[in-house]
Amino acid sequence: MSEIHYVDGWPQPYAQLDAEPYWAALKKERLTYQHCNGCQLAVWPAHSYCPHCGADKAQLEWRESAGRGTVYSFSTVMRGPTKAWASIAPYTVGFIEMAEGYYLFSQINGRPGDMRIGQSVQVRYLQRGEQVLPVFDAAG
Repeated sequence: MSEIHYVDGWPQPYAQLDAEPYWAALKKERLTYQHCNGCQLAVWPAHSYCPHCGADKAQLEWRESAGRGTVYSFSTVMRGPTKAWASIAPYTVGFIEMAEGYYLFSQINGRPGDMRIGQSVQVRYLQRGEQVLPVFDAAG
């Protein structure tokens, strides 16, 4: 297991070969996901094959997400695990059911008492250390 790398107190994601295009796109504030041309389903997290139909990597392509979805589940963190996270507590994280049919775990901005399952959300981007990350706000 790799040691955690921190920049400005924020833990940085570790590189996984299959996900490199995802992280490269985020640096340009583009949210992407894999799509299988064999079964026509979204593939997330990134894989070297389709977990739905078994198609090989040649059948997978990266597509840009519309960045919209609905809150599938959420939890509010009252005490952050590091100084950086503690500085923004309380904050909410959860799974977003993306319009393209996959689930993305992310931070969800807003007052915890105002959040609800099924709420429409839209992506925006935050710089955290060296990495740009997707976070979600209530859609207007």
